[in-house]
Amino acid sequence: MKLNEKNMKEIQSNGSKEYLLNKHQLNKIRSNYPRINLYDKPYIGTEDIRQFAYCKRKLYFRYVIRAPMKQTYKMEYGTEEHNKFQKEVSKAKEYVQKYYNIYLSDPQLGLVGLIDYFEFDGKEAYPIEIKSGNIPPKGLENPDKLQVTAQAILIEKNFDFLVKKVCVYYSKYKKVIDYPIRIEDKLRVMKFIEEINKMLTSEKIPNPTKNKGRCIDCECRNYCLRG
Repeated sequence: MKLNEKNMKEIQSNGSKEYLLNKHQLNKIRSNYPRINLYDKPYIGTEDIRQFAYCKRKLYFRYVIRAPMKQTYKMEYGTEEHNKFQKEVSKAKEYVQKYYNIYLSDPQLGLVGLIDYFEFDGKEAYPIEIKSGNIPPKGLENPDKLQVTAQAILIEKNFDFLVKKVCVYYSKYKKVIDYPIRIEDKLRVMKFIEEINKMLTSEKIPNPTKNKGRCIDCECRNYCLRG
């Protein structure tokens, strides 16, 4: 059907439900056209988990308002450090299997992510995320750990590998920190996915982060008015 002003008025008067595909129709399209992805709910990225833990308003401006995001100097520097790290790890630990840039998803959970790098030693897998910022202080919620925990969930789901810990390489300090994963960490990620979906559905702006220092070099600072 070609949409025009008349069609739009019909949709508004009759309701949009008649134009929605039911579950049977969706499954038929999935079967006939496997290259087309038709999901029953939005997919949340592993990076979205970190952003939501850092400040809930980031995803609001990115996905609800769809405000253009300018790359900050932190993002540019992080990309450079990421490329350097991949070159270094490719030469080390010849006895482990190494996986680079693996795109994984979990349709049931509604989680998706590009795993930059993880190792498998025959028993356990170790996802490693590269960060160019500061090491999060102890005692506070760690956005970096939550992001890699989300990656661990995807690795366990798709590879059937056991993941007991996750690693974050902080290039600024040339230091790798291992974070053990508990069931509470995975449940926290799942809770975030639920909260993000609610925000996207309601389109209600969430409260900003309590840490005002995070706003100084935030890519959303031009759109976000705290208070």
